[in-house]
Amino acid sequence: MRKCIICFILTLIALSATQAWAAEPKKGVLRMSGDNTWEAYVNGEEVGVGFDWQQVGAYEFDLVNGSAVIAIHVHDAEPAAAGVGGMLADIVLDDDTYFGTGINEGEWKASADDSFLNDDEWIEPNFDDSDWEEPVVYDLFGGGVWGGGAGVMRGVLQDPDCTAFWVWAGPNNAADEVFFRITIGENVAVEPQHKAATTWGQIKAVY
Repeated sequence: MRKCIICFILTLIALSATQAWAAEPKKGVLRMSGDNTWEAYVNGEEVGVGFDWQQVGAYEFDLVNGSAVIAIHVHDAEPAAAGVGGMLADIVLDDDTYFGTGINEGEWKASADDSFLNDDEWIEPNFDDSDWEEPVVYDLFGGGVWGGGAGVMRGVLQDPDCTAFWVWAGPNNAADEVFFRITIGENVAVEPQHKAATTWGQIKAVY
């Protein structure tokens, strides 16, 4: 009888583990724009670039054990106070989990340290970003400074609707090179997996 009980308990544990594994997200899509240009990386590998803030990039990626680290560099082409910089991004996982810039405190991190232009260590999954700052939140998608481009951008950002905010590291008329990171799941070093970069012209293929 005791052996039967032990076997039953072990079976329940195995079933629970299997269900947890099955429920773990396997894929995600990064949807983003940067004023003015950007490069996006997942798990240390480039997945896409953009050159027009009104044209959204959508980049599919795989998660490893439910985890991924996304790193983004945005360049503001207008020098210093001549223009404002901004980055807008959301991430949709295949279990419908949603991450958007400016929504939940502590999810995204930002740095205006332009020394990262000469050192790509910051894109790696195991990079220590503990001293990076919380991004400054600016306009909600669809309003404010960038509202004029929302109509075109909604061609991508409507399934699901984007509820993210434009963000920057500090005053958005100061630093011209800003770096962002977000860790999904556990902060572990992972091997790059299959990736698919989707440009504006190919966007329908993603969805």
